[in-house]
Amino acid sequence: MITQKNPSMNSTAETIFMSNSDENIRELCRRREDAIAHENYQKKLIQDLTDEVSTLTDENASLADEISRLIKLLDDNGINH
Repeated sequence: MITQKNPSMNSTAETIFMSNSDENIRELCRRREDAIAHENYQKKLIQDLTDEVSTLTDENASLADEISRLIKLLDDNGINH
């Protein structure tokens, strides 16, 4: 939209919209904006948690490899574990 790049035009468009729309339409638009914001928040949260799970999975694999290495070292040196 042309108003997105021009703050003055955006403000004017919002003023015209507010003066010409009835309360029900404004409420529906507000609810829609809230729903979009909530959906974007949820998507970001899901992505952040997915990234964290991936990182933890990689760390877990590294730790499992380290444990295997240490167990082999114990076995190679005849140490009971």
